[in-house]
Amino acid sequence: MTTIYLRFARTGPRNSRPVIRVLAVLGATVLAGNSIAGQIQTVTLESMAAKTYGDGPFAVTATTSSGLPITKWESSDPSVASVSSSGLVTLLGAGQTSIIASNTGNTNYNASWGALPLNVARSLVPLPSGTQTVTYNGSAQGIDPSTFPSGQATEITYRNISVAEPAATPQVVFQNGPDTLALSYSSTPMQAAGYWGMAKYTSLGGTARKLASCDVTLISYARYDHSDPNYDFVSWADARPGLVVPPTPGTSIPGDSGGYYHPVTLAFYTYNNDGVAEQYRLLTSQTVQALIPWRPSKGANGVSNYPYFGYAFRVPFSFPDGVILPQEVWVSISFNTQSYGSAPTEVNGPYNALNMAWSSGSQIAGTTLFPTTPLIYKDWRWLSSTGSSGPMLRLRAVPTNSTLVAPTNAGNYEIKTKATGFGTNGSSSSTLVIDKAPLEISLTNLIQVRDGRPKPVTVSTTPGGIATSVAYGPQSSPDAPFALGSYPVTAISANPNYEGQASGALRIGDTFSSWQTASFATSGLPPEETSSTADADGDGLSNFLEYSANLNPLSGDNPSPVRIEHGGSTLAFTYRRNLHALDLDYAIQDSTSLANPLSWSVVTPLGETTVSDDGSTRVIQATVAAPAGQAPYFLRLRTQR
Repeated sequence: MTTIYLRFARTGPRNSRPVIRVLAVLGATVLAGNSIAGQIQTVTLESMAAKTYGDGPFAVTATTSSGLPITKWESSDPSVASVSSSGLVTLLGAGQTSIIASNTGNTNYNASWGALPLNVARSLVPLPSGTQTVTYNGSAQGIDPSTFPSGQATEITYRNISVAEPAATPQVVFQNGPDTLALSYSSTPMQAAGYWGMAKYTSLGGTARKLASCDVTLISYARYDHSDPNYDFVSWADARPGLVVPPTPGTSIPGDSGGYYHPVTLAFYTYNNDGVAEQYRLLTSQTVQALIPWRPSKGANGVSNYPYFGYAFRVPFSFPDGVILPQEVWVSISFNTQSYGSAPTEVNGPYNALNMAWSSGSQIAGTTLFPTTPLIYKDWRWLSSTGSSGPMLRLRAVPTNSTLVAPTNAGNYEIKTKATGFGTNGSSSSTLVIDKAPLEISLTNLIQVRDGRPKPVTVSTTPGGIATSVAYGPQSSPDAPFALGSYPVTAISANPNYEGQASGALRIGDTFSSWQTASFATSGLPPEETSSTADADGDGLSNFLEYSANLNPLSGDNPSPVRIEHGGSTLAFTYRRNLHALDLDYAIQDSTSLANPLSWSVVTPLGETTVSDDGSTRVIQATVAAPAGQAPYFLRLRTQR
């Protein structure tokens, strides 16, 4: 038989009738109608290191203070790990569980048990070793998450290696509570499943995106003072052994005075709404053993009670390895109680007296939250909220060049993958090189007529529309020239994703019309004096001949444009050529009769020598075979447009 222990507890005024409650069923033997309470024994488990999914089975050791053997092994989450009857743990998935060892007791000792948390990090498929090289094509060049095992939450980040990381100074990117911690504020305790006004996601401010830390403000309305007339909770003595820190005698304000330890989990999720369904993906989570302080039975004035108020405290979470946060993030705070949560404790204790809330009057740093939306309270996780109960958060992040967005532009990138969620084991890195795409560049409009305005060349690219940088002249000036001359031209891709180059020569020259305009612009001569057949300076050379020889039509002392010298069997024919003339052809012709204009024919010189060349005028000496015999022989220079 077993003895059922009863406790008389008041739920109303002191003169009210007490209510009988069943507190615990203890494994004690009944002798001759009298119950003999067994002695208390403790169960202690040897510490366990964090594991990664894929690790092999390992043994856990547990002892009892009574010396009795462990009679039962359990895992609080069988999907994460299983435990054999001998304490051999087999990992079945990533997540968090607790390994529980129990002893059923005997005639001398009460049943007892102990537990230790076990975090199992997600394993990770490594990236390909070495450098992966692709060519820019305008599309994102990222890792396909579908190549990782189904259901695995993995963070994939990209960083441009050529850009230095900014100073890693933490910045507050979200805050929905004051810096000063008030002792109490209104809250809603964790009760049956229901609906609260919750934000679908939190929009972060600032530019820092690598998670550094997060302070979570919660409240506890668990009291230790049993003399409080409003007290109606079970005795803290029924809590798990080792979790209770008794208050300091004589103190009424909790904190260092005492409390109880309990695991609290903070998790970050990405949020996405594709218009069909809302999707959440776990980025990272961390669990800490937080000291939950008792709240005082009396107010600060020593008189008023706290029937609907709790004692505020902060739980700090640090993420030294960090994760890259998106602009919108879903924040979750969770813990297990006796009956609720993802892994209920199934043990009486102060866990059911822990709740969380935030003040609706708190200032918000960064951008504001989006409007409230009824969202079911799944797995007993509180979300950052805009109008109902929820935790206060102060989220800090550091600047980083790493991003969750796969790169598109050419460059060298470091790719890192990391198993997120429980632990940060299973990371790998690789290098991605996105080469520039080839660019074909063509230069046209390389010959232009001067008119006093700049003369840029025309640049076209394949593919089209890609920006280029054009440089002119030996000094590689970006300004197009306008004066007569020949200029080297180079066009280079100005788009960081393309590479290509083209070179050529821009020639700015004259036609007779442009030469005429420039030569007679300030002369004041009438049009008939500036025509091609007129001789404006009266030196016997028409304006057209002066143009073809690059002479000054207004000087009157121009040298002869041609000269012939006899050299025995050859004739030396010297003439001037206007290098800026774009519309002229030059040819040496001979004839034996001046009477017949059709007798002239083009002569192919035996050779040509440049006598001088100043970039504007070239003096050429052509060698022509002398005629045999005494017949008349004539040579001339023909220039025509």
